Parts: sequence; C-alpha cells; structure tokens
Amino acid sequence: MRRSKLVLLLAVFALSCRAREVDLTRLKAPAGFHIEVFTNTGGHPRLLTFTPGGVLLASLTNEGEIVAYPDPSHSGHPERTVKVLQDLNAPHGMAFYQGKLYVAETNRVASYDWDEQNLRATNAHEIAQLPRSGMHFTRTLLMANGKLYVSVGSDCNVCDEEDQRRATVLEMNPDGSGQRIFGRGLRNAVGLALNQKTGTVWVSVNGRDWLGDDLPPDEIYDLGKSGGDFGWPACYGNRVIDPAHKEEGEKRCPGAIMPKVNLQAHSAPLGLAFNTSTQFPAEYRDDLFVALHGSWNRSVPTGYKIIRIHLLNGSEPEPPQDFITGWLAPGETKKGVWMGRPVGIAFGPDGAMYVSDDFSGPIYRVTYGK
Repeated sequence: MRRSKLVLLLAVFALSCRAREVDLTRLKAPAGFHIEVFTNTGGHPRLLTFTPGGVLLASLTNEGEIVAYPDPSHSGHPERTVKVLQDLNAPHGMAFYQGKLYVAETNRVASYDWDEQNLRATNAHEIAQLPRSGMHFTRTLLMANGKLYVSVGSDCNVCDEEDQRRATVLEMNPDGSGQRIFGRGLRNAVGLALNQKTGTVWVSVNGRDWLGDDLPPDEIYDLGKSGGDFGWPACYGNRVIDPAHKEEGEKRCPGAIMPKVNLQAHSAPLGLAFNTSTQFPAEYRDDLFVALHGSWNRSVPTGYKIIRIHLLNGSEPEPPQDFITGWLAPGETKKGVWMGRPVGIAFGPDGAMYVSDDFSGPIYRVTYGK
C-alpha cells in the first residue's frame, strides 16, 4: 500500500472514531487508585514512552506525529505540548538508547539525535527498512539487552506469508545491522515489554478472526532467551491446530512455543508494561498490565479495559484481573458503543501509570493514595 493510500485509510479510521467527552466517573479501579486526565491530545495517541529526562512522549499514528508533554513542575498535567516529529508514515513504536531516539514507522526504523533540553529530534538516519504497510501496519519497538526488537504484523487474517519478516518480532543491533527473525508465528505482536525478572521480551498477540466469538484466544508470550516458533498460522493457543492449516499444523504445532497467558478472544491486547514503580502497593510490584483495545467482530463486545496479571516469582502468571474498567459500560452490546479504547501503557518516573486512548483522545494518569 502506497503512503497516500495509507494516509487515506488512517483518515477514514480517524473520522469513524469520533471523539467523545470522557466521563471519569465511569472508570473504575481498585480501592485507593485514582484516575485523572493528564492531557487531552486532540488526536489519536497510541504508544507511550518517557525520555531520559522523564518527559512523556506519545505517538499519534493517524496524525503522523511524535508529541512531547513536559510536566517539569510535576503537577500531573503538561505545561505545554511540543511536536517533536511531524509528517511521518504512521509512526508507532519509540525507544531511547545512548542519546538516540528510535521511531518505527510502518515502512522503516529511523534513529534521531535527541536534544533533551529543547525536546528536539534531528538528523534522521534510516537504520532498517520494513515490510510496507499491510493489514497490520503498526510497528512497535523495544530496546532490551543492547538489542532493538521490532514487531511486524501479518498482511492477512490467516495465511502463509510471502515475506518471512511478517508475523514476527525482528531483532537487530542498534545501528540496524545483524537483523534476524527472533520470533516467528506471531500474527500481530503489538505490545513489547522487557520482563526485568527474567531478562526476556514479552509480547501481546492479536489472534485471527472468523472462528466465532470465543476462538481463538488472544495471547501473551514470553519470547525467551532465543525466540523461536510460536505457531501462527498453523495453530493458536495451547497448540490447537487451525482448521485452515491442518496439514501444516500436524507437522509444526507439536514444537510450537505455547503462550504464557490465553485471553478472551477478540479482546485485542495492545500495549503492555511491567510495573517497576514503588508508587503502587507492594503487591503490584513487577506485575504485568495489559491494555485491551476491544473487539470489533464479536457479537457481544469484550475488552475496553486494563487488566493486571500477577506474576509469581516474576514469571508465572496467575489468572488476569480487571484493573481499570468502564470504557465499555455494562449492557452496551452494540458495535461502536463505548467511551474509549486504551492502547499504550507506560510507568513514569513519578511512579504513576499513564494510559493512552486512541478513541476519545486523552492520556490518563493513574496514581495510588488512600
């Protein structure tokens, strides 16, 4: 898909996602947690990260921008908005490493010289070309263990890809050299996060459509120390063979790596983050938080919330628990009836959790205090 067609697609999506007024009274979290609007972006914020100096950045994928929201007085609201980069091709993932800002557009990864004082990114240098656009066009970045990880979603619902880099997580050096497929068989791995307890990359994966309301599960995977094959399109979940790929599945699926967590089908898990903050209660330390963007092809909508997955010893997940709900009110069963769709999660240097909403446009700030 050429850039012009992609821009048109994003514009249509933006028009379909009409901003709605945010009613914070609808959002519910466990006792002691407080939710406020950090900023109303006026756009469609997706992923979040913090600069080395502690300034929040958001990728506005539809708008082609990376935007900074400095809050030097720690008031809980930015004092201004700074457009760091503009006219990008569906920017999504961001990462910092050794004085560089890395940004993943739909067709490439580029590095920029980072000026913290002025919140400026200059001297763009393309370090890697990526498969262009496709059915899943967002690209996510993670810098971990001295390597850069890049997710590239599939170009279809369920198929055998011609470009072997699709439906994968790629690994490369910070300068783009040494690129290889680290994890394959990941239909659309949107969220990437480093589990500091295990030293491994965990990902959220959106499963295929059109197997009914409850199949297949969406998934959370631990990519492990050396990656591997995670099964798609031959199988899903706990090595269940996909009916469209029975012959391939019988050969491939017994060796596929199983997910750490299976989630309700069509929940659309996107951003995920491990809580390294001491601002939340001790029992939340190192837990995994996942943004469920919400279903689009399920007869009864599901998702539209943040879930918490408590990890025993930092690696063994207990069943997911609701953490923030209310973007989809109880009883709302019609398609398109919701208040918001959470996407990105990041923990700030202040210990607060920040959550983006690409439907209504705000970035929320979640704190704890009795």
